[in-house]
Amino acid sequence: MVVLIILIVLIALIFFVPYGVDAAYEDGQARLCVRAGPISIKLLPKKPPTEKQQEKARRKKEKKAAKAAAEKAEKEKKPAEDPEHPADQTITVKKERHLDMDTLMALLEMGIHAIRRLFRSFTVDFFKLHCVVAGGDPYNTAMEYGALCSAVEGLPMLTGGAITARRRDIALDADFTADKPVVDVRIIITLQLYKIVHLIVAFGVEYVIWAVRRRREQKAAALEEKE
Repeated sequence: MVVLIILIVLIALIFFVPYGVDAAYEDGQARLCVRAGPISIKLLPKKPPTEKQQEKARRKKEKKAAKAAAEKAEKEKKPAEDPEHPADQTITVKKERHLDMDTLMALLEMGIHAIRRLFRSFTVDFFKLHCVVAGGDPYNTAMEYGALCSAVEGLPMLTGGAITARRRDIALDADFTADKPVVDVRIIITLQLYKIVHLIVAFGVEYVIWAVRRRREQKAAALEEKE
């Protein structure tokens, strides 16, 4: 009984613990962390390798080079092909299966539904965008600033309101005296594993329903042609 309870708790932790990504580009440096509940693993910026890691990489490289040299020597030792008994060079060509237009359109529609479900599944915990538009031409700077403001305001409409940020820090500005723009971006996204399973199951059920309906329609059409 205790083992069963522990197993249920572990499954609940795996499926319901939030997994996330914390990605940022601030002060000219990229930063990337992956999270699983309270655990965080930094992927960028990478730490400089230690002497032990450098020695391990050097040995691995030497081993790979030695293996390549041995394979090359083995190939050179192989006897030349006998002209009276040439090797079988028959090439088997597999028939390609082409998707018809109905199948492509159905898959496209199901893919759009899956993307919408995905947008509703993950949560944007924090979104930061600090951007100072700049350039040599004041006219181009003003146009780029206006386009950026329109894009930021229209982003929720493009996603159909499915993506919302719990916390936002957006600051847009234009500098007509600077030569280069300044951009600081950070986004924290979390997702639970059971939602991914739900997405896969929903897509599979939708595909099976479509495939069964199409097969029935094809059988009905074939019977009508026979009559």
